[in-house]
Amino acid sequence: MIEKHILSFLLILSISIIYKSFEININEGFIIRSAIPIKNKTWENYNGRIHISPKAIFEPSTLEDLIDIVNLARINNETIRCAAQGHTVSSLSVTESYLVVVNKLNKVTVQKHFKYGWTVTAEAGTSFYDLDNALRFHDPPLTLDSEPIYDSFRVSGVVATGAHGAKTSSGITSDQVCSMKIVTGSGELHEFSEEINSLEFNAAKVNLGLLGIIYSVTFRTQPMYNLRLTNNYVPVTWLNNPLRMKNLVNSSDGFQIYYFPYNGFKSSDDPNFYDFNKDQIVVRTWKRTNEPVSFTQQQLDQLHNTQRQNILRLYGLISSELPTNPRAASTIAASILTSNSSSDVYQAPDAIHSIAHQPNALYDLSSYTFKVDPDFSNVATEAYHAIQTLYEFAGQGRYPLNYLMEFRILKSDEALLSPTFNHDPDVLYCSLDFMPVIGTPYYEEFVSLLAQRFFDKYKAKPHWAKNWEFVPNVTSYLSVVYSDQIKLFEKVREKYDPDNIFFDNKSLEEIFNGALSQRNDKNSRKNN
Repeated sequence: MIEKHILSFLLILSISIIYKSFEININEGFIIRSAIPIKNKTWENYNGRIHISPKAIFEPSTLEDLIDIVNLARINNETIRCAAQGHTVSSLSVTESYLVVVNKLNKVTVQKHFKYGWTVTAEAGTSFYDLDNALRFHDPPLTLDSEPIYDSFRVSGVVATGAHGAKTSSGITSDQVCSMKIVTGSGELHEFSEEINSLEFNAAKVNLGLLGIIYSVTFRTQPMYNLRLTNNYVPVTWLNNPLRMKNLVNSSDGFQIYYFPYNGFKSSDDPNFYDFNKDQIVVRTWKRTNEPVSFTQQQLDQLHNTQRQNILRLYGLISSELPTNPRAASTIAASILTSNSSSDVYQAPDAIHSIAHQPNALYDLSSYTFKVDPDFSNVATEAYHAIQTLYEFAGQGRYPLNYLMEFRILKSDEALLSPTFNHDPDVLYCSLDFMPVIGTPYYEEFVSLLAQRFFDKYKAKPHWAKNWEFVPNVTSYLSVVYSDQIKLFEKVREKYDPDNIFFDNKSLEEIFNGALSQRNDKNSRKNN
């Protein structure tokens, strides 16, 4: 009996210490059932660019956990930012206060919908790998229309940041969302959908974590189908006829261009005599087909394992050369990855996720999106200019890119904070991505130079989740180009987070304050 009393006392004491450490004010009337932080006090994103030590890190596994965490933040006057797998390389997840990592929220439910037929609801931390399998093995088999390239990405991160899918016809992944549930600043769960409120739904679809913590996302689905994925290696001069790109967009489901730097040369060549017209690009297309798949599941698994090994080997080779011989490092990817053309048939999700993710290969990422001219001439112009600038840097002994430059075409959408926002559904955008090994010298200078050109010529916008904050004056620029959308978004944000619990990011504060000050200036001039 004495032992039982001692154990009971120790249990009560330990619970009281946990709650006391968070200074919970019981007079507020909130019952904090599960807002207990994990022991780990530090967190970093996938490539190590972001390393933070917030006041507390939470790993919720239920809706009740999310509600309790928000209520705890309200009681203690703390703020909240969220993270998932850590693939965001901008500062969106950075906080000194409460960090909520949603990976343990991973349930998936497939259901009938009165308007959309079959839909799938995924909790915030669900990976696209798990989402794909829930749909693939459903009766009948289903799939999303488009997804990001890597199936390790988590649903909430992709949706909140407006990450794009692989297919031109589907645009950003958020465009397939038909409803979303978010725990907002009041600690209550709210649903956002087109049927409930169109404006609020278009704010929620790319919300940057500013409306609350995403609990679940419901996507439209369609019956499973097959895609033929074709990779054609062609001379870079293929771009001389931009209408080729337009024809591919019109005749396929998706279209991308890959460029591996300096692929027409050896590292021993004199960079002063480089002629980038000798280089090749990879023209990559997806096209729906009724043909059977080319690989068994076992063969596909083996293919992905081989890819991961090769990607890690490539990363190791570039990383080892980079500190002492950046010139040699810059041509390694081209020497290994440039190969023969291919064309194979996959189930839709396997075609989209055709490149396996290797988490131990650490790359930096930047991406800028601009409106495509009707004849695609500006896509060809900017592709040529980016490659030419790369060679100009090389002529000065500077090698800012050593893995991949990528162009993809996306359709527009009406999510307010999307880089591809446009009310015209027929407008297309080009997303230009840069991927070097982390720590590559001159990378930020190279990208800043191109970004400024895109800003000046096209009012281009960066991908929120990728690396953009190093570009000079970028927040003041984004205040202007997002001004109208921010003013609409702010009406929704003020409603659902009036106490600014989720408004805890320096860059977003600068962008929003700049845009909203323009509104206040206009109002004051009207009043005068």
